[in-house]
Amino acid sequence: MDGANPIGDGERLNAVRASGLLDQPPQPAFDRLTRLAARLLGAPISLISLIDADRQFFVSQYGLSEPWASARQMTLSHSLCRHVVETGREIAVGDVRLDDRLQHGLAIRTLGVIGYLAVPITDASGHVLGAFCVIEQRPRIWNSTDRATLIDLASVATGEFALRRELDLRRQTEERLRILVSEIDHRVKNSLAVTRSLLEMQARASDDGFVREQLEEAAARVSTIALVHDRLYGHEATGIVNLADYLERLCTDLAASLGLHDAQAILTLEIAAVPVPVDRVVSLGLIVTQLVTTAMKQRERAVAVRFAEDGPEHWLLTVGDAAAALTTVDAGRSTGLGNRLMTALTRQLGGEAATGEDGSARIRLPYAAFS
Repeated sequence: MDGANPIGDGERLNAVRASGLLDQPPQPAFDRLTRLAARLLGAPISLISLIDADRQFFVSQYGLSEPWASARQMTLSHSLCRHVVETGREIAVGDVRLDDRLQHGLAIRTLGVIGYLAVPITDASGHVLGAFCVIEQRPRIWNSTDRATLIDLASVATGEFALRRELDLRRQTEERLRILVSEIDHRVKNSLAVTRSLLEMQARASDDGFVREQLEEAAARVSTIALVHDRLYGHEATGIVNLADYLERLCTDLAASLGLHDAQAILTLEIAAVPVPVDRVVSLGLIVTQLVTTAMKQRERAVAVRFAEDGPEHWLLTVGDAAAALTTVDAGRSTGLGNRLMTALTRQLGGEAATGEDGSARIRLPYAAFS
């Protein structure tokens, strides 16, 4: 194709094909526009066309006779709309038989075209993809109102083209993101599984009871992180997690991991349905995991987990029978890896940890921690 010919321009052709409308079934949104154009301008035929490398495809048509109405395309030798692409401008001709550019077009004979009014349809980059035209089968003088009406309708069609392209690009982006998130999830799970296995292997090989205990606790923490990650998988695309759903599922998983499968009898949950950013919910998930695991290991009753408002600008996380998971945070002391983790995570969220007289663990957190 001659590079000087706008129809054969590679970028333009890519834009035509990227529209996603070539060879697609009739679209109601565009069919309404061609019907409206024919009605407003009093013309028997109206077309919205895409100009491909060697054909004109009718995205929408109104009033065409057969076989063109069913075929919805014709070769460029029959096309008058190709001239709109070649010039990039509106064409208004009262009698194409008298026009030097158009008088040899085969559409004059096959479609009975005499009066012809067409305006370009472009994409966001300015490529002329095709034309919106109305056709008369008799001579006609197109007045300024006719031309303004078709320009307005073509602008609507152009906007619909752009919207569909944007939605298609968004779907492609979301699919790429889904694949990427899936790959990351797979690698994270593998890495955590390998890390846990190595820690457990080192623990079994150690003759020192204290070292063995610390390695086993570290392996348990890695398992906790894996559990928290697993419950977050799928939320990365939106970046927001419903806290109630997330913590309820996490607590149920924790019970199952400890061999306690009757979650409804073991857990009492009262959690506010707060939308929380993924990066913040990780820390909270680890805190809840530590507290709930501690409570379940020494439970004599159902483990009560509550997350609710606590005065102005604060949330309060309460886990019954979990006081043993906390150290004296103000003193900065801890007796194990889990306790140190609790202290660090609570401080990271700007919270305060305390124990209740009933043996519960209480974590008070500012609203700002989840914004």
